[in-house]
Amino acid sequence: MQQFFCFSHISATLILFSQALALPHIPPRTNPKISWGNCTASDPPNLQCGQIEVPVDYDNPRGDQFNVTFARLQTLNATSRIGSLIFNPGGPGGAGSDVVFAQIQGAPFFSPELLAQYDVIGLDPRGTGLSNPIVCDPEIWNQRVSSTPKNEEEFNKLVEYNKAFSESCKAGTGPVFDFMGTTSAARDMDMVRRALQEDKLNFLGMSYGSNLGSTYAGLFPTKVGRMVLDGILAISDSDTSLLATESETYEATLNQFFKWCNTTSDCALSGQDAPGIFDNIIASANEKPIPAPGCTVGNVSVCRSDATGEEILSRVQLGLLIVEQSVLSAGWSGLSVAIAEAAQGNATLLSVPIKSAPSDSDFSFLGVACKDWVPTSKSHIDLAFKRQMTNALSPHSRGSSQTYQAQSSCIGWASPPTPGQSLRPKQVAKLPKILLANSFWDPSTSIVWANTLKQEVPSSVLVLRNGSGHTSYFGHGKISKAMDTFLLTGESPAQGTVFDS
Repeated sequence: MQQFFCFSHISATLILFSQALALPHIPPRTNPKISWGNCTASDPPNLQCGQIEVPVDYDNPRGDQFNVTFARLQTLNATSRIGSLIFNPGGPGGAGSDVVFAQIQGAPFFSPELLAQYDVIGLDPRGTGLSNPIVCDPEIWNQRVSSTPKNEEEFNKLVEYNKAFSESCKAGTGPVFDFMGTTSAARDMDMVRRALQEDKLNFLGMSYGSNLGSTYAGLFPTKVGRMVLDGILAISDSDTSLLATESETYEATLNQFFKWCNTTSDCALSGQDAPGIFDNIIASANEKPIPAPGCTVGNVSVCRSDATGEEILSRVQLGLLIVEQSVLSAGWSGLSVAIAEAAQGNATLLSVPIKSAPSDSDFSFLGVACKDWVPTSKSHIDLAFKRQMTNALSPHSRGSSQTYQAQSSCIGWASPPTPGQSLRPKQVAKLPKILLANSFWDPSTSIVWANTLKQEVPSSVLVLRNGSGHTSYFGHGKISKAMDTFLLTGESPAQGTVFDS
């Protein structure tokens, strides 16, 4: 079966929720030592994998330890080397090592200019990738439970499901499960900086990586070097405001998709009433799930046999992330085919994949989100209020978002949340210039959040892309070149510069 998009850790640049930043704990006096080795048997000479030992709990630094792992792609030009650039692709759940491995295999993620002057460090945050990945029961995950309960009985069923799944993760993962929050991951990142013997942290963070980066900046402001945050997640607002903002940016991007369909023959819905067709699909799937006959390959189910309205809305948001066809996705053209087929009664391309492996980026997403965010909904009425609000604001996407996924999935989670503190003015005042980037129509990280972080960090410079899609660096347009220039020279465009690519 051909999926209309292919998301790996690399493209799981979807949204994450932290309530921000705390003051750093006193670190150990000695720098951690890196254990270097080959990543695979056929590594090129400039690719190495390393790991350092860090505390599970920074409040108890002499307690349990585990290994944080990263892949290093060394520059081949030692004379022009600036230093190390730590990279996070988003999620949470994205593994930086995956991007480095893909680069080695020919995927053009990082520019030649960047690779000529930086050792790129693809870091896997705790609980993801190669760094003590979260281990859960995929059979529980694969059970269908509605995140939009219509009554208290359905709400209780949702809570019990969340509890059972998270308890399986806690049992499978070990002590790290209780310490997967962004604040701990940021402290790990500083340990990696010290182990690399870098005086400052140079960092490129995409999507959730912007939250990881801003968290680090709040914890260690004097250690920030050249930092670029692409696709901004600002989590200082209330949970209701966060939900409304992401719902609206999904809706706005979906409307851009509908407009695109009316201007190109690349859209399978060209010349048709795309918004009306889409609304009818969701209404029909809400009444009765739409069959997905292509989800069984031989005797193996690779996705659910049908798709509900809420599942289709979630999958479409993912399909909007990348506009052009690429190694990551079939792009908007592929999304239009998926919607057109669903309108004909075949939702195979919009069906939820079946999980079989015990570790998965989606599991890591919740492992981090449910530590960072404090669930506030106590009943089905609380969730219903949020849906009513977002339905009014976003009539096509109906309030579906990764924010809502986290807010509904973390109720009953088996580990209590440990949100950090907000950015503190005294810490922010110590920060150097930071470059922020966002597209106008990003289905996951809103331009509103980008402006929020710009206001919270006066030393930041916000640049924008007049276009759609989630994050911008991998598009290698003019805004990507501006990010490269900042990382290579420290020079930034003027505040508020808008790029057309």
